[in-house]
Amino acid sequence: MNDFIQPLSDEYNDIYFIQGELNARYPYSHSLLVGDYLIDTGISSKRLRKLKKLFPINHVNFTHWHEDHTNSSYLLKGAKFHCHLKDKPPIEDIELMIPYYNIACTPIENDFRKLIEVLRMKNVKIDDLIEDNQVIDIGDELKLQIIYTPGHTAGHCSFYELRTKVAFLGDIDLSKYPYYGNIDASLIEFENSIARIKDLDINIVVTGHRGIIEGRSKIREEIEKYESILQDRDERILSYFPERSRPIKLIDFKYKNIIYRKYTAFKDFELIAELLMIEKHFEKFQKYDIISKKKDGYILN
Repeated sequence: MNDFIQPLSDEYNDIYFIQGELNARYPYSHSLLVGDYLIDTGISSKRLRKLKKLFPINHVNFTHWHEDHTNSSYLLKGAKFHCHLKDKPPIEDIELMIPYYNIACTPIENDFRKLIEVLRMKNVKIDDLIEDNQVIDIGDELKLQIIYTPGHTAGHCSFYELRTKVAFLGDIDLSKYPYYGNIDASLIEFENSIARIKDLDINIVVTGHRGIIEGRSKIREEIEKYESILQDRDERILSYFPERSRPIKLIDFKYKNIIYRKYTAFKDFELIAELLMIEKHFEKFQKYDIISKKKDGYILN
């Protein structure tokens, strides 16, 4: 009946992995419950209703603003909501998600609005902001540290329980599909955040879509695999640059399956997100003097 709730610590009874509906396939995600603090609410409305009957949920920490991590929050009317300053605007005003995804005035806008209606999403008033390295005392024993890990979104945060060394990484999700396809994302920050996480002393990791990973060596191995996906994308993009100094444009990468090796039923959205992500690689290449802007395109240095 409640097999979506799994305790994570033998020593402390107040840390639970909360499995998202459909094993956290979009539009759902996993959550972590630490005492009376729930990290993300995207497990589905059905599961959240069950969860709040079993446990007091007085606080919600959002990892970031994406709809698969914030939906169903309307069910927790008595809770206080917390997020990073940079992700506060689209959580408090979900209309901003449209320009953040760069889908305004596209066919995807209507599809997205229908999804928002199905999920019954509403604006969420943020009661308090969270900051990097802030430590929240939960009960007598648990200490939850905020780790600011931008890149996936501008205000993305991870959470690290200091005593059990359990970490919730949100959408540094250690899947096969790292995502930074919104206008407030940054590949440079994303890679820096991944490197920061890799240096943590972690026993158990929970991510928004991958679920539970245990053991320090296994966690490090999975983080390095995740990093290698980004490096492979770098190489694929650079391989399309002509050797001669003819400029190449961002639009030239459309339909090239750089990020999405095979487009799905969500192709229209994937094409928009893919170009946004390739643009983030361009920003990185320019920073490290790998490419330069020339006329209305880019050339290899």
